[in-house]
Amino acid sequence: MESLMNFMGFCGFHKKFTRFDLALLFLIVMMPSWFGTEAHGETFVGRAINAKGIVEYVEYHTVKYENGKVSESQTIYYDANNNKIGELISEYSFGPQFGSYDFRDIRAQHQDGAKVAPDTIWLYRKQNPEDDIEEKYLAKAENQIVGQGFHQFIVHNLEQIAQGKIFHIQLVLPSRLDQYEFRIRKRKISGDTLYIRLEIDNWLLRMFAPHVDAEYDLKTRHLLRYEGVSNLEDASGNHKNVTITYSYES
Repeated sequence: MESLMNFMGFCGFHKKFTRFDLALLFLIVMMPSWFGTEAHGETFVGRAINAKGIVEYVEYHTVKYENGKVSESQTIYYDANNNKIGELISEYSFGPQFGSYDFRDIRAQHQDGAKVAPDTIWLYRKQNPEDDIEEKYLAKAENQIVGQGFHQFIVHNLEQIAQGKIFHIQLVLPSRLDQYEFRIRKRKISGDTLYIRLEIDNWLLRMFAPHVDAEYDLKTRHLLRYEGVSNLEDASGNHKNVTITYSYES
């Protein structure tokens, strides 16, 4: 698949602002110290491989649940030499699809994030250490998805997607200080695996734009595989297409 960067360029996106990937929109994690008597969680690992079959980075994920609902998460990114290159911390006070978060790309020295409030969503970005923080407020709406809330939204609606329901959403992108219309739909089901596609909602733009594909296990509700552009820049400052496969602790 052609790089999602081509799609971003087509839609007026700058590579510094592309944080539209399911890796970032899906993944939720937590530190082990977050576990308490009324909480439980899981940990999993993602290995991102480029088109040449070379490991670009490894993601370490854990997630905290309280009373059956996701509450906090953290993702740590390491390169092939085990150097830390990024981190993503999220919390879900306003529901699983509204993931307030702070993201930091250590190599690119880029930061962005969102803070969800009862009626608004505050977006911010800082492209370089010497830059001032840019910010914007959006009115909060029911069809919005923020940050890793994307993964939680899919997990929550897995059966409906499997039955063929198409969800039309507003994807909030703090790296662009804006939101955009996308849709989530089923591609196919094979055995216990549901194949899902994220694509731009506009039918005309969709004819020219790349998409993101993901696979979920219908029994465990685990994300198994992601194919699309990475949310992290590589050492050369590029956002490569990657295939990420996930393994879970038993």
